[in-house]
Amino acid sequence: MDMQTSFLDRLFESGLLIDTGIDGLYGRSGQFEEVIAAFERLIDTFGGADGAEAMRFPPGMNRAFFEKSGYMKSFPQLAGTVHSFCGSELDHVSLLQCMEVGEDWTKGQEATDIVLTPAACYPLYPTIAKRGNLPKTGGLFDLQSYCFRHEPSKDPARQQLFRMREYVCMGTELHVTDFRQRWMDRGVEMMKAVGLEVTIDVANDPFFGRAGKMLANNQRDQNLKFEL
Repeated sequence: MDMQTSFLDRLFESGLLIDTGIDGLYGRSGQFEEVIAAFERLIDTFGGADGAEAMRFPPGMNRAFFEKSGYMKSFPQLAGTVHSFCGSELDHVSLLQCMEVGEDWTKGQEATDIVLTPAACYPLYPTIAKRGNLPKTGGLFDLQSYCFRHEPSKDPARQQLFRMREYVCMGTELHVTDFRQRWMDRGVEMMKAVGLEVTIDVANDPFFGRAGKMLANNQRDQNLKFEL
């Protein structure tokens, strides 16, 4: 048994996480939620005075906006769509018969206008675009959403449905680079405040396919992503 699976089992045994039978899809105990709430307050302590505009988006977003985002070009393996039954009464009878004999009952499902939100910032961009030009001071936004990524794993730190809290800065290159450095410094301070020693390293996203390897290398070479 590897360390991640062992850790996950201990989280189940302690009751902090609740097993649903699907890797990366867990219930959370009240004690778990209390820790999350405390960490949210810690984030507010570090970033609350910046005056960011708070927005809270649902775990689903407009499919048309999602298609324009380009997400499917880079991460088709992570995307999740919402499908629903749109058939007739006869189709319904067929669906129930499939379920009764253990056959695939989802074949008649059709895609809706909703996709699962892959990151908290994705609904932000069309929202801000509707407003027109940014002010000269740029824009700063405090976001939170439940997000979905189809990457089942025994690692409890990589869940398929998870909360994401983001601060997003829009503006000039100076606005953005100053913001990035400020939050890199704050990130280290925050982790130290909860007793975790961390370092910052260059990272890359899980781009899809052979072309994705080149994109990942370029992302690292240009120092476009950092992780604690």
